[in-house]
Amino acid sequence: MNDRSVGVEIDATARWLEERGMHGAARLLLRVARQRDDAVQQLGLHPASPVHRTGHAERAAPRDLDAAAEAAMLRTELARFQALAERAGWVRDADANRLWRWRDGWWELGRRRRNPNDGYHDTGWYLWGPVGSYEGEWTDRRREPAIAEAERLITKHRAATGEGAR
Repeated sequence: MNDRSVGVEIDATARWLEERGMHGAARLLLRVARQRDDAVQQLGLHPASPVHRTGHAERAAPRDLDAAAEAAMLRTELARFQALAERAGWVRDADANRLWRWRDGWWELGRRRRNPNDGYHDTGWYLWGPVGSYEGEWTDRRREPAIAEAERLITKHRAATGEGAR
């Protein structure tokens, strides 16, 4: 698996989702990670090692082939989940003033009232993204223009980090 997959830092991602009230996504992420780890353990591999490096030149046992097939299926399902989440666009949270989006990481667009003490210098919609992107970037006072500006900022960040070319 590559380092850009959801499987990197599973526990931290699950805690982050739990903190934001996305309990179902956190449980799903932990379940898929546990299934992936079980498949890797059945193969006797290290998570980052390729299948052909088992330590000896003999053919793999049928049980290992089944585990490899299951691991491949789990990677496919995880990629499909990521694609569906990205296609869903902005999804409303239980809190009406917060929207979520998956594009190579979770993005939050939240409405905040003006409070200079907390860093909100204007009432409106603010954008938070994965580490190294945006941390409370003001986008607009109204929701629709804020969504358009957030999409522009996300695309700009992905192009700057090289993630948009995949």
